[in-house]
Amino acid sequence: MANGDIQAVQAFHDVTKLSYINLLTKPPLYKSYAGLKQVSLPEPPPPETPALKAVAGPTSATAGRLDLEAVSQLLHYSAGLIRKSNSATAGEVHYRAAASAGALYPIELYLVCGDFHGLAAGVYHYAPADNALTQLREGDFRGNLAAAAADDSLATVLATIVSTAVFWRSAWKYRTRGYRYCFWDNGTVFANLLATANSLGQQARFLTGFVDRDVDQILGVESEQEASTCLVPLGAAGGLRPYVARALSAIDSGDLGFTEAITYPESDLLHAEARLDSPQQVSDWRGHVHRFEDIRIPVVPSEPLGKAIVERGSTRRFAREPISKEQLSELLAASSTPMTADFGFGLSEPYLIVNAVNGVSPGAYHYSRQSGELELLKEGDFRAEAGHLCFEQALGADASAVVFFLADLESALGRLGNRGYRAAQLEAGVMGGNVYIAAHSLGLGATGMTFFDDAVTAFFSPHAAGKSLMFLVGLGRTGIPNRVRPFRSKYGALKDSLARGASGERRPVPDWLYSN
Repeated sequence: MANGDIQAVQAFHDVTKLSYINLLTKPPLYKSYAGLKQVSLPEPPPPETPALKAVAGPTSATAGRLDLEAVSQLLHYSAGLIRKSNSATAGEVHYRAAASAGALYPIELYLVCGDFHGLAAGVYHYAPADNALTQLREGDFRGNLAAAAADDSLATVLATIVSTAVFWRSAWKYRTRGYRYCFWDNGTVFANLLATANSLGQQARFLTGFVDRDVDQILGVESEQEASTCLVPLGAAGGLRPYVARALSAIDSGDLGFTEAITYPESDLLHAEARLDSPQQVSDWRGHVHRFEDIRIPVVPSEPLGKAIVERGSTRRFAREPISKEQLSELLAASSTPMTADFGFGLSEPYLIVNAVNGVSPGAYHYSRQSGELELLKEGDFRAEAGHLCFEQALGADASAVVFFLADLESALGRLGNRGYRAAQLEAGVMGGNVYIAAHSLGLGATGMTFFDDAVTAFFSPHAAGKSLMFLVGLGRTGIPNRVRPFRSKYGALKDSLARGASGERRPVPDWLYSN
């Protein structure tokens, strides 16, 4: 009987519950290990290198000393707890070194290292709140990491930082889309890591190709809840020599603070389909990588890197005041600083809506990384459009400029397969993270925002036809008070009106508006 099967009601009701954003089910922001040895790291001195210089590249051709203090610096100024505040409504609020979507901090960092003075060879988890390392394995497992990454040099570099993503921390709020946000957050953390490494004279490089299962096993993580995302070798390789991969015993996987997480099949499938299952697959994948020509960028004076990171915070309200053309140039140059990565560089390219920049006409632009020049796509006041494209947020309308990082996914996936999507999201996150650092070093504000994907592509077309938005950052002068301003664009109101079947005069609707 059509009206007699109550299972349909129950199935629908269950999948439409809002438990995914129930504050009682919100996963903790810190991973813990009960009863394991923890090693306190030395107090990290703030990096004094000017921030823009650190973003632009290594401070010298000679690598600085990689010691335990340097490791403490690298970890703390990448993902550490930099300050706390108390709020009558929110209680104790923790601020981390890098920006995170929704302040959910899904990225964990691990260290696989040889012997340091004061630290035995082993596998460690970084505890941001304590600036300490928890020892997970005793002994030298760099050979295991080298085998998993099909890169012999990892057996002889002093240390490698490994990032993982705890997917449920983002998915709790952002559901399937949270998978993207994990890689954005990974990118902003690694922007800080790269700048800090540059300030220490360390050539850091990103390895996104590795045998997923093997790296997860080295770290002892449960791949369904937490998975490895990137490797960053540190220090000079000690020459290529035979190494032995050690036997791996089962170890404590740590406490993520939750036992059940809602699964999202689309993101689970994507992650599974992007796996590399053998060192040979890794080698074959890396062999197709495009190498990008290095670009050196002149920089202007800026605040020290440590100060820019410690004082950083996502802007909640922009003042509708102009920034200078020189400031915009530095921010765009910082966003496009090449990084050494096994996927190459240049998967994404910046597009802009300029609202208020002295010496630059308001309009839509494309930025060339190679020439450092802006190409005008269309001139005009697009504040309303920027606010709408930024998911109906006043931040987009009020910002001096909004930078959109778009990638040609068809080309990237053609070279890199499904794993190219991870790389594109990560790279865009690094580019956005560099803008964060640069903006705060120049006394400006910056914030990442979500967006209407297809409408952004349509707005910047025909130049951006076929490209997909990976990440965006609004920038400008911080408004007072620095809190969210209610906003409704004329485009949002128009779409509501049309949806209601409003009668009367029909206002023209731009084609791009139909794309979201």
